Amino acid sequence: MVDRAYGRKKSDFVAKSSVDAGAYIDYFVNGTNYKISYDNFLSGLGVTGTIVQDGAVTGTPVLNVDGTVNNIRNIEDGSGITSSVTAENGIEIKHNFTVDSTGEPLMQNTTATSPTFASIVGGTGIDVATSGTTIEISSSEATSYATVTMQGNSTATVISVATTPVKAAGTFVVGDESAYSGDTTGKITYTGPDSRHIINAVATIDAASGSNHLVSLHIAINGSVVATTKMTDVISANLPRSIATFLNTDLSTNDYIEIFVSNDSTTDNLIVEKAILGAL
Repeated sequence: MVDRAYGRKKSDFVAKSSVDAGAYIDYFVNGTNYKISYDNFLSGLGVTGTIVQDGAVTGTPVLNVDGTVNNIRNIEDGSGITSSVTAENGIEIKHNFTVDSTGEPLMQNTTATSPTFASIVGGTGIDVATSGTTIEISSSEATSYATVTMQGNSTATVISVATTPVKAAGTFVVGDESAYSGDTTGKITYTGPDSRHIINAVATIDAASGSNHLVSLHIAINGSVVATTKMTDVISANLPRSIATFLNTDLSTNDYIEIFVSNDSTTDNLIVEKAILGAL
């Protein structure tokens, strides 16, 4: 069969599925017939190629190829995601999270191109563990305690000025300790982080000489007596008395506590025969 169509109506032309190179297309305007090359026809339409999908085949295509009508899909907002048209006529897709400012936010620098999610780190006494999709925060607070004790002491605490507290003299025995460090001078040093503590002190005090001495027991922090811990009793030589005191206070790392005594009547020396200094 010869591909000729001279004298035929257009409806009788041979059908083809493509346009041959160098082909012309005819058209009719205002009673006049014209022809245009296929290349110029495409150029006039502004068609310079084909539109195809690209990227991973498992992705969601923006171009939906569907027969003769190919759809360009709209971009819709999802949970935590917002989209908009920019001043430059581009499409901007960004996160849309609300970060509460009451506490310490997990999501930092929210306006950055790549915001940072802070990690959770356990502090002293706090454990953090991840299990599947959950984060478990639990307390593993280490107890803090210490004691120093003295029994049968005969070393006198020298009183140079009446009413002036002096550190109790003698050799102490260091007991169990955690987050504290005691020594044989009767000093207990706190080694943990800043926190609240309870300090207890009890001492059996004798006078080296004289009678009816007004004697006081004190707790000192970093060598300075805490005025509210002063507890007083009257003692005479060879008639020792036990005095106890207490303190609820904040301690910082490397703060230390000690027992101080004072003779509020005279400069007669005192003997702290027995003592217990404890911290929790």
